[in-house]
Amino acid sequence: MKLAPAKIHGFLSSPDPLVRVVLVYGPDAGLVRERVMRLAKLYVPDVNDPFRVVSLASSNLSSDSALLRDEMSSMSLGGGKRLVRIQNPPEACAVAIGELLADMPDTDSVLLIEGGDLDKRSKLRAVCEGESNQACAIACYAEDAAARQRTISDILASEKIRAAKEVVAILAEILPSDRMAMRAELEKFALYAAGGTKGADGFVSVSIEDVRASIQDAGAAETDDLVFAVGAGDAKLAAQLMDRLFSEQASPVGILRAAQRHFLRLQWARAQMDKGLGATDAVKRLQPPVFWKYESAMAAQVRRWSAVRIDRALRRLCDAEIAVKKTGTPDVALCSQVLLGLAA
Repeated sequence: MKLAPAKIHGFLSSPDPLVRVVLVYGPDAGLVRERVMRLAKLYVPDVNDPFRVVSLASSNLSSDSALLRDEMSSMSLGGGKRLVRIQNPPEACAVAIGELLADMPDTDSVLLIEGGDLDKRSKLRAVCEGESNQACAIACYAEDAAARQRTISDILASEKIRAAKEVVAILAEILPSDRMAMRAELEKFALYAAGGTKGADGFVSVSIEDVRASIQDAGAAETDDLVFAVGAGDAKLAAQLMDRLFSEQASPVGILRAAQRHFLRLQWARAQMDKGLGATDAVKRLQPPVFWKYESAMAAQVRRWSAVRIDRALRRLCDAEIAVKKTGTPDVALCSQVLLGLAA
């Protein structure tokens, strides 16, 4: 069966005991890995216990379909559930899994499959999403903005950190889209926040300034450099910065929104300049203030970009954000194309 998104959280908290085969797949490799490990720890206390956990090589399953049934028929020496794991199996393994579901051994063994980004034609998906109530498939796609913010809030709460809505919103924009990379950044943020003052409930409250002082030192500083390079027309530098950011799993949506914020500030400053104010004075009136090292570059861009061109740029950036949120869109390529187009 295919697990509906609304039922995934419940299954991950308390798996259906009738389900003996679980396929976790999707484009968010970090989220796939996180959910696989969460389920594994629910099935067995120690995922490294050689008496209760066995990992099968996909190549062996392709050539010997009976191997999977043999492993699922085995009993744990010390009692309790036995976990059989397969990582990134080829489509040929669907035959062995189908045979297993057709004649499931009467044991407590559970098969946990960590799949990749499987499309709708996948035989592995088809066999696990079929009519059997002993198998289920869990899809791992990028979260929408609201779900992403809830995830960040939950992770921060688990680290005894309290963050206001605007702080969580900023984090959602600047953190990597991959779940594991995002969690790693939040763990580093938690270490930074640990030096703060704890409240009576043991929680530490954080602000946007804390985000800028820690997470933004790396990711957001480069993002700022990128949007300023785009505004300055330096396509070569913009391409270099994008390559670096995307190699670090930066979110295309977060980068596009950073560019939107930059051009909105340009739009306001340009409007003040068109009313007779000098570019430098217009930049100084921006709120929040422009970081000192960007002031002269910002003033130069206010002079360089006309109001009409800024409006066109904002429309392109907004259209690009809508497009990259659609499932299956090559988000990195589209983001790069739009920003390099503006830089040119």
